[in-house]
Formats: sequence, structure tokens, C-alpha cells
Amino acid sequence: MTKQPMTPTGVQDKVDELYLLSDTALDAEAAAVQADFKAWIKANFTLTSKQEDYLDELGSQILGFFGASCSVSFSNRLPIDFIYPAPPTTEYSKYTGCNNALAVKSDGGKPVATGTISFEITYAEK
Repeated sequence: MTKQPMTPTGVQDKVDELYLLSDTALDAEAAAVQADFKAWIKANFTLTSKQEDYLDELGSQILGFFGASCSVSFSNRLPIDFIYPAPPTTEYSKYTGCNNALAVKSDGGKPVATGTISFEITYAEK
């Protein structure tokens, strides 16, 4: 698969590419993103040095949450949005949020889900 830039368009292009895969291949990607979100992002996106540094600083709990959310979304071919506005020109703190609007159920097997997830970068001026 092609590495995409970590931009809203790049994320949409990656999702489109993933959803062209067979169910078996997509399930493998879902397992990979859940197992190691950070490694999956680095393998599938071209990151700037600032993006890579930021990703490296994310804690294990948030990485696990992001990975699980993406995994369920992948295996159900659900929309994933990425909102990434330009940073302010003054000093700022950066936050990554996930608006998870997934409804998930399971009969003991693969999760069945509806809804969407949206990752959003926000900034707070210092």
C-alpha cells in the first residue's frame, strides 16, 4: 500500500485504499492497527518530524484507544475523519482527540459496528 501524508486528504485516501482490500486483508490491517497503533501509523503515513515526535509522545492508553477504535472501524468499513487545522503562529499546546460515535455489538465473534470516528487536532495558546 502507498504511504500517504498525515493530512485530512491523506487519511481519506488511506481509508479509501484500505476499503478496497478483501475482507481477509482488511482484517489483517485491523489487527495490526489494534496491536500497535503507532507502528501502523508510521508504516502507512509519511510524517513530518514534528508529527513523528508528537506520535512518539502519546501515552499507551490513548494509543490503545485509538488503535481499537480504528480496528473496529476498519473491519466494518466505517468512515474515519481527520480534522487537522493549521497551528497558531504563537506558542501553543497540541491535543489529539477522538470523537467516537461507534455503536458496537458482538455475538462473541467479530464486532459489528455502525457509526463514525473523527480524529481532531486542536490547539491551546500558551
